Amino acid sequence: MNSIAARGNFERAVQIFYNAFNRLPNGNVKDPFFDPITAFKLTQSTIRVEQLLLNNNTQYNFAVLNNINNGNAAQFNTEVRLNQQDTFVPTELFIGVGLPSGTTDTTWKPLTYENPAIFTAAASDSLLTLWNSGMMSITVNKDIKTVNWDLMRHYYAPQTQQTGALGLGSPTNQVCGADDGWYPMEPYVLLIGSQGIQIQISLPVALATVDANSRLVLMMRGVLAQNSTVVS
Repeated sequence: MNSIAARGNFERAVQIFYNAFNRLPNGNVKDPFFDPITAFKLTQSTIRVEQLLLNNNTQYNFAVLNNINNGNAAQFNTEVRLNQQDTFVPTELFIGVGLPSGTTDTTWKPLTYENPAIFTAAASDSLLTLWNSGMMSITVNKDIKTVNWDLMRHYYAPQTQQTGALGLGSPTNQVCGADDGWYPMEPYVLLIGSQGIQIQISLPVALATVDANSRLVLMMRGVLAQNSTVVS
C-alpha cells in the first residue's frame, strides 16, 4: 500500500457512501449538495473479528457488529467490531490464524502460515486445509456480495522463519504488518451497521487436529463513516 493507492481507495469509498446515502432506488440524487466528506467523519479504520478453530466445524461465522456475541461467548478482547451507527467500506482483507495462551491473551501474533514452531506438528499440518480449500463469503441483508473468496491468496510463508524457541538459533518470523497476508478488495462491499452482515468461511472438511485456544482471524482495513446511519 502506498499513498497513491490509499488516496484512490478513499475516493472510491466516498463515491460508495454518496451512492448509498444520496441516491434513490431509481438512481436520482436526493440532495445535489450532499458531500459525504462533510456530512460524515471519514477515517481510516480496521475491523478485526475472530473465531475459535474447532476440529468438528466446517463453517465459521464472524460476528461483525459490536452487539453480537461469538455464538454463546462474548467477543474476544483483541476484536474490533463495527458500531451499529457507523458504515464501513473495506479496501483490503487479511485472513490468518493464531495461538493465544487463553481467551484474554494479547501477546500473540496473527500468522499467515502453519508455523510448526508455534503449533503442534499435527495441528500445523491440519491448518493447510484452511488455505488450500477455505472459501469466504460476505452477505448483507441476505444479498450475497462476495462469493468463493479463496483463502490461498492470504497464505504467506516468510523467507525467514522461526524454527524453535526464539533466540540466536531461531529468529522470529520475517513479517511486514502493512502487506503480508493482506489482499486488496475489488469490487468493494458496503457494510452498514444497521443491516444484517454475515461473513462466513467454509471448509469442505473439518480440521483434523486443532491446538487448544487457536483462532481464525479476519481483519479488514478501509474507510469508516462515523455516525452515518440511524439505528432504530
